[in-house]
Amino acid sequence: MNKSEREYISSDKIIQVLEQRISILNALLLEKRKALKNVPSGSLRIAKSNGVVQYYRRMNPKDTTGSYIHAKDKVLVKRLAQKEYDKKVSLAVQAEIALLNHTLKTYNKMNDRKLLAEKVFEKFRPLWQVLIHPVRIPDSLYVQEWQSVTYTGKDFSEDMAEYLTARGERVRSKSEIIIADTLFRLKIPYHYEYPVDIRTTNGEKLTFYPDFTCLNLRTRQEFYWEHFGMMDNSEYSERAVQKLRLYEQNGIVPGKNLIITMETSTIPINTKQIELLAKSYLFNT
Repeated sequence: MNKSEREYISSDKIIQVLEQRISILNALLLEKRKALKNVPSGSLRIAKSNGVVQYYRRMNPKDTTGSYIHAKDKVLVKRLAQKEYDKKVSLAVQAEIALLNHTLKTYNKMNDRKLLAEKVFEKFRPLWQVLIHPVRIPDSLYVQEWQSVTYTGKDFSEDMAEYLTARGERVRSKSEIIIADTLFRLKIPYHYEYPVDIRTTNGEKLTFYPDFTCLNLRTRQEFYWEHFGMMDNSEYSERAVQKLRLYEQNGIVPGKNLIITMETSTIPINTKQIELLAKSYLFNT
């Protein structure tokens, strides 16, 4: 996947951002309207004479000079200044809300009618679609292609207990079932133990099998998810640290494209924790 694809902003994301912006502006408008209900009358005039700043209070528009405000009334000066600011902010917010509502309505209409550039492909029949290289593959086809990749995972030893996920695949622990089933329930595409080549500092090539390779469909960015389940075992935890160091040397960095979960025999993971991480990094909305 190239960089331009990862940074692509979908029409759904634009709609979401517009809706969020309108919501924020509506809340701000209510806040400013409430503040303007309890303000001093009149308006502020500021002048400078002989290098000294002076403040005046004008009680009506025809009063071009106003009455002098003494230095001890600095609170009044600030309230009048804030009043003027809040009035202008309210006008700006109202204008922006009107503009964004109109934009959102028009954009939604174009989206529904498949008139946006990335939606035009969906107007073609399947027999046409197979002949076309679209500006952006629809999410459903992208996931289908991503999920259909064939690969050889890591072998299971004969004496290993059998743990099956809701998707019917075999994993290595109950904790991995929790992770896999959470991803499946949230409809986050993933591969289990998909191989990735790692280079050591001396150039040696190793093949690692991250527990999960996940896809954030909105950004189309892949994340590796490693679960370390025996961190109270000193040898195991040391190997885990070595593995993370090698990941970092290969550009696989926690928070950027690597999700890490850990547990001990007394501090297990739970579904709530896994869901929070999945939604933070991988959720499609």
